Amino acid sequence: MAERFLSQLWYRVEGLTPRLKVHVTVHRHRYRGEPWYVLHDHAGGRVHRFTPAAYMVIGRFDGRTSIGEIWTSLAETYDADAPSQDDVIQLLATLHQNDLIRYAGTPDVADLLERYRKKSTELVKQNLMNPVSIRVPLWDPDRFLSRTLPVVRPLLGWWGLALWLVVVCWGGLVAAQNYGALTENLTDRLLGARNIAITLISYPLLKALHELAHGYLTKMRGQEVREMGIMFLVFFPVPYVDASAAAALRNKWHRAAVSAGGIFVETFAAALALILWAEAEAGFLRAVAFNIVMIGGLSTLFVNGNPLLKFDGYYVLADLIESPNFGTRANLYWGWLIQRRLFGAKQLKEPVATPGERRWFLVYAPAALVYRLSVMVGIALFVAGKYYFAGVVLALWSVFNAVIKPLFKHIRHVLISPGLRKVRGRAKRWTFGSIATLAAALLLIPLPLRTDTEGVVWLPEAAHLRAGAPGFVARVAAGRGAAVAEGEALVELAAPTLAARIEGLRWREEEYRRRLAVLSVSDRPRAEAARLELAEATGELAREMARQGDMLLTAPLAGRFEPVVPPDDLTGRFFNEGDLVGYVLPPRPEVLRIAVAQADAALVRERLEGVEVRFAGALEQRHRVLLIRAVPQAQASLPSPVLGSRGGGRFLTAPGDEEGTASLDPVFVYDLAMPPDAPVQPYGMRVLVRFDHGLEPAAFQAWRRVRQLFLERFNA
Repeated sequence: MAERFLSQLWYRVEGLTPRLKVHVTVHRHRYRGEPWYVLHDHAGGRVHRFTPAAYMVIGRFDGRTSIGEIWTSLAETYDADAPSQDDVIQLLATLHQNDLIRYAGTPDVADLLERYRKKSTELVKQNLMNPVSIRVPLWDPDRFLSRTLPVVRPLLGWWGLALWLVVVCWGGLVAAQNYGALTENLTDRLLGARNIAITLISYPLLKALHELAHGYLTKMRGQEVREMGIMFLVFFPVPYVDASAAAALRNKWHRAAVSAGGIFVETFAAALALILWAEAEAGFLRAVAFNIVMIGGLSTLFVNGNPLLKFDGYYVLADLIESPNFGTRANLYWGWLIQRRLFGAKQLKEPVATPGERRWFLVYAPAALVYRLSVMVGIALFVAGKYYFAGVVLALWSVFNAVIKPLFKHIRHVLISPGLRKVRGRAKRWTFGSIATLAAALLLIPLPLRTDTEGVVWLPEAAHLRAGAPGFVARVAAGRGAAVAEGEALVELAAPTLAARIEGLRWREEEYRRRLAVLSVSDRPRAEAARLELAEATGELAREMARQGDMLLTAPLAGRFEPVVPPDDLTGRFFNEGDLVGYVLPPRPEVLRIAVAQADAALVRERLEGVEVRFAGALEQRHRVLLIRAVPQAQASLPSPVLGSRGGGRFLTAPGDEEGTASLDPVFVYDLAMPPDAPVQPYGMRVLVRFDHGLEPAAFQAWRRVRQLFLERFNA
């Protein structure tokens, strides 16, 4: 053993005669092939896991034998393998802190009151530490669950699992067949007023079924369920059931089944609703089904079924890999690694874990931290969009709990921990040196500052061939893909009544001219009115003659002719004035038109040092280009639907916009010169653009983005 065998504090505990409290039962489990002993606290609803070495001590607690006698017996029996006196003292402290043991002469009522006070205090602390999931216990559901268990028992066995499998597979096939219709305008449908109103009713009901599944599965395995209440999840009330007693079950598959019960219910409901949604007509029933699909699917994928958060998915994974409480143990293992490898505290005992668990610990702890912080900040931003002050407080509280508080706990541990007394100087140097290095890296070391956006290979407006007047296509003079010169005739339109109308206007003009000649001699006052009528008739004739000239569409520039439909289908088709008839594509593109988000426009305008582009068809090739034109005013329309979210682009577009160019946020439009060394690219191809703004420390870059976020989301 690394620590000394005897302890200077032994005299304070050797006369104690402890025994387990009456509400504590012991269960023997096996994890990864190793035996462990689980103490189930029925009063507190908790379970605690101990090694066989610890149970050698706990198993001798009978209320008559003293701690000194127990340790002496173990030392004589196991010699050097016996626990040290410090080990026994630490074990007693753990058992006492968790209200698992009592001593002779300790009043049970006093213990009960003290335990109740501690439990109430812990609940308040837990709610303060996690303000987005505040729990309020209301009811003991054990009797209700026992009475109604026979009704639902058939659904909790193998027949229920088979039914779940059939329905979920069926729902998966339906989802694959209707993926486009299911995800179309998803944001608009989720945030619509009707969907939100449905959520206020459907989500608590679905969560109630979810929680009852945990309770029934726990009761089915012979355990008690003593707490049910309301949880304010992101300030939204939903029911919850405390099924932690299931952790005392010996079979890992039984424990995992209890944890997964809610996931099974939500996915079953989502699959059933998906099938109903696919068959129902548009209306209220279909809207409710869609709502349940989204709630059951999204909550399972991102929250409840995700093992990176301490919800059902986490406990299922912990049971299946036989590593209970591995989230906390992963944090402890990382702490031990830092103290052992960096601080050199070789006297510290390595946390008990198998090689496989250590690999899990190395990956899980940082991944869970990043994901949990991302979810909390995301929730805070969502809340702040509706309630600014509450959202900001929630975001600050999340960052404090996830980053600042653990950092200060680490610093305090370095400064006062007895386990680091021999290496405290080195620990301080590593800790404060790392903080200073990180601060210097963030504040002083310049990093590349870049912004990314998208654009398209731009076809100039002059290349669009539009009808100059309404008419039917009488003749197509050039075939598809034909090379044409500027001014060459391409399409001839015809209007059946146009020639007769022009002829009528000519005779009308001639009539007014002759009348004017007569009145100029005989009646001068009326001649002025005749002159105005003649001018009107002449103007109308000129307009119709110009319209007749517009019937012949010529190439606006030299290039390749591409009609909107095949030439054979073009003949006889009617076009209104301004309708697109075709394109004349120049031999080589000259301009790349890009859209820049409003948040990045200032950097592009003020700190541009270079521009680099990549074409969607050749992402491995990078080209340096020049900025040739900028539109000084923001606009709400994208240059091309390719850049919008409906076209696979990065800019969110209005859900009701059929053209896909109405951006939700203002954008600035820039033109870049086509790189001369790039192969000829088709018009309309997506272009990935990167602006180089030089160097800037990471802290300043992050601060700029935070300011932009507050300006964008909260106008503050």
